[in-house]
Parts: sequence; C-alpha cells; structure tokens
Amino acid sequence: DREKSLLRNRKKRMTWELEKETRARLSILSFVIPLLFSCAALFLGLLVLWTCLDPEDYEDSPVLLCLGVVLSLAGLCISSFSAQTFGLSCSGPRQKKLARYGSFACLVLGGLTVIIAIVRYLMAGFWWTVLAAGLPCCCMSTLVCVLSLFASSEKAIMTFERMDEQAVAQRTIVFLGEVLPGTGKCVCSWPGKYQSAWDALVTGSRSGDISAAVVFLPEGSKDFGSHDTIPEKEKLEGRCWCIPLYGERKPWGCRWWTKWIANIERAHEEGAEMQVYFFKGMKGRGKVVDFSTAGKEHLRREAI
Repeated sequence: DREKSLLRNRKKRMTWELEKETRARLSILSFVIPLLFSCAALFLGLLVLWTCLDPEDYEDSPVLLCLGVVLSLAGLCISSFSAQTFGLSCSGPRQKKLARYGSFACLVLGGLTVIIAIVRYLMAGFWWTVLAAGLPCCCMSTLVCVLSLFASSEKAIMTFERMDEQAVAQRTIVFLGEVLPGTGKCVCSWPGKYQSAWDALVTGSRSGDISAAVVFLPEGSKDFGSHDTIPEKEKLEGRCWCIPLYGERKPWGCRWWTKWIANIERAHEEGAEMQVYFFKGMKGRGKVVDFSTAGKEHLRREAI
C-alpha cells in the first residue's frame, strides 16, 4: 500500500510540474505570438511598399528593389512560420487555429504581393527580375508551405505534447547520480524495487546530503534505449555493453552502464566507501564468476 501511495504521489507531482510549466509557457506565448504576427504584418507592409513603387522611377537601382522584395518575403516567412510553430503550444484549439490560419493568410498575401511586384517589374522592362527575385521567392514560399503543413499536423502537435511530458519526466524521475567530493560513503547499487527508499535516496542526493553513483533512465527519457560501444582497451566482445551485461542487445539500452561506470570511477578517485544494497535476504547471492561471463549467466537465468 505504501508503494502504491508513493506511485500515486509521483504521478501527481509530475502532473503538477507539467501544469506549472504549461502555465509559464502560455504566459510567454501570450507575448511572443502577437509580437511575431506584428513582425509579419510589418514585412507584409514592406512588400506592399516595394510593389507600389514604380520601377521606372528607380531605373538606377532595380537591384535594390529586388533585394527588398526577397528580404521582406524572407522576414515574412520566418515570422509567420515561427508564429505557427509557437501556436502549437497554445492550450485551446481556437488559439491553435488562429495561429495556423493566420500564418497561412500572411504567406498567401505575401506570395500574391511578390507576384504582382514581379509582373510590374517585367512590364517595366526588367525581365531579369524573374530570376533575381522570382526564383528565390518561389523556393522560400514552397519550403515554408511544406514545413507549415507538417508542423500543423495532429502528429506534430502530439509530438510537441509528448516532448513536454518527457521533459518533466527528465527532471522529476530521471537520476544520473551525484557523487559528492570527499572520502565519505557513496551508494553504488540500489534495488529499485523499494520505491519509497529509492525516492528518499534521490531526494537526499539532489539536496546534497547523500553521495550516490546509481543511475536510473526510465522509458521515455532522453537516453533510454541508447547504446554505447565498448572501448577497445576493455577487450570484450560485442557491439555495445549489452552483450557482456545481458548476452544480447536490450531495448532499454546500455547508456546507463556508461554513466554508472563514470560515477563509480569518480567515487573511487574521491576515495569514497562503496555501498551496495541487496534485496532482503539476498546478500552474496547471484554472483557471477567473472564480468566476462555475466552475459551468459543472464541468458541462462532468463532461460530458467
């Protein structure tokens, strides 16, 4: 019952952290998104200005007119796409739709304005503007439209939400160890089954009261499923540490081992007293003959 209660409290803590982060992000977005749309309106106004100017009155500087069109469209594309991307993080569907369709509207108006500007330049005899301004503007518009269609999809929205959840889990559950300087005691191994004691260990380590070399990379964290190659100096077989540890590659990966070994080496350099905890009544049991046989022993136990 105590472990179940602890698990519920952990989920509540993650939910609270996620809500707090969402509120902070929304307060920032309430300022950033209007600012980006203001920038988009400014660049759209510049495009209209370049279009309204009579190219025959600027025969000595048509290149500057083309450059102004290209740069204004680039600014419009960047600000519109950024507003749409940030809009994916808005809480309500109305805000998301406003950011999405508002960005599309800016891009469409910008594209039409560029077409009108190039037609006017052609009629004034500047035929080369099709290549100088039309080609880069066409490429920019196509690229931004493709990116906008991808970014506004439901899959992209779900990806952003999942990234937020993983970021919270990374801060609240993931533990990379914290070896304190000095020659005190250092917890080097801990059975994660005892969640209440584990949480106390992590809390004490993060507050600087307990030196711990243990590592926990749960599913959904950044390094979960990552594999690290074995250095040649170890002279062990296998593409990664999974082979000597488990006898085969595992879906959770072996990045935890690399980080754990680094912590152990640091604790050894500090001269710390290594502490290893076992399951109750299991001290001294389940040992392998040698590290090189650990993988085979693991496969044998799984087969049993």
